[in-house]
Amino acid sequence: MSCDRRELAMKQDDACRIVWNILKGMPIEVFDEDENSIWENDLYELVQMRTEGDFEGTRMIGSANLVTALNILNQKLVINNVANNNISDTAERSYKLFQEVLDELQNRKFIRKIPTKVRSTFKVIEGNNGSST
Repeated sequence: MSCDRRELAMKQDDACRIVWNILKGMPIEVFDEDENSIWENDLYELVQMRTEGDFEGTRMIGSANLVTALNILNQKLVINNVANNNISDTAERSYKLFQEVLDELQNRKFIRKIPTKVRSTFKVIEGNNGSST
């Protein structure tokens, strides 16, 4: 019995739609009871501010939203692949797909890296004459 490769993997457009719907929703953070701390997402935000709801005017994406989006992709891949008796490396493939989806959502200008985070990664290099370049 042969399987079309498309049957084994989720289409990227479907994955983008699923992840986008989770990320644009109400931002929720993960609370780590063991460490008594909150996991905060300090890397990504929405490009456009929310226009309605309790978080109107905000761009933040909660850490739990990111975790949930990755977990949903993983579960979808597991379900699709169990039907085809091919569940090896599902976690690795779901993480790779998740990274591709985040890149695609950035390309579509739905999400972006938080500008202050991007600016903090720049390094000033001194030239031979002592001036900054």
